[in-house]
Amino acid sequence: MGGSDRYAGCLAFNALAALRAGADLSIIIAPRRAADIVAGFSPDLITVACASAFPDPRIVRDFRSSADALVLGCGVVRTREAHKALLEILEESNFPVVADAEALHAIATRPSICRGKKILLTPNAGEFQVLSKKTWPSSEKERAASIKILAKQYGATVIVKGAEDYISDGEKIHVDHEGSPFLTKGGYGDLLAGVAGALLARGHDPFEAAKTASYIVGRAGRIASKRLGESTLASDTLAEISHVLNQREI
Repeated sequence: MGGSDRYAGCLAFNALAALRAGADLSIIIAPRRAADIVAGFSPDLITVACASAFPDPRIVRDFRSSADALVLGCGVVRTREAHKALLEILEESNFPVVADAEALHAIATRPSICRGKKILLTPNAGEFQVLSKKTWPSSEKERAASIKILAKQYGATVIVKGAEDYISDGEKIHVDHEGSPFLTKGGYGDLLAGVAGALLARGHDPFEAAKTASYIVGRAGRIASKRLGESTLASDTLAEISHVLNQREI
């Protein structure tokens, strides 16, 4: 659930990455323009259009008994009404959630909403600052300590995306070094959210889902960047996910 009149491609990355990572269906719930754009990306995708400018909380109720996981927040434009809708969706969700992008800004206004839920927060360094009210440190030791504190504060698993991905559930900490300096373009975080969502749907706990998704997307990006260097796009990385899962590199 996400998208807006301005942003649609991120939802296609979410959904296609989830399918590549083993999800059986990816259903996109988004404002009509975004839903219509995403529907044209691939016949593998199913879209449900909302009349509102942001995902409609009422629609999530239709999937409470059938969905296995939810990826929430990518492509949503920042407004008070959108934040209210995102928090309502999260509050009513009874399945595991990957919260990304604008969902993180909404959650930062009400951290307690994560308590008691199976939830993975996927901030970049800037979104870490929104959640913690502190800047992302520069040293590995400080980063490990900071993400552990943040995970405990929110009662969630957190992955801070970057050149290395830092992951913590408030107790355990994992640092993934599998990425590439060429993986700086928009869309990589959307792939990560989609893969993590598929892993949650398949029964992984959020910490293991985060570790595995980080490795898969980082490794896929590394394979793509061997061929393409600075020209590597998120769509090139998406195409390599199956090679990682099948332990084949070309």
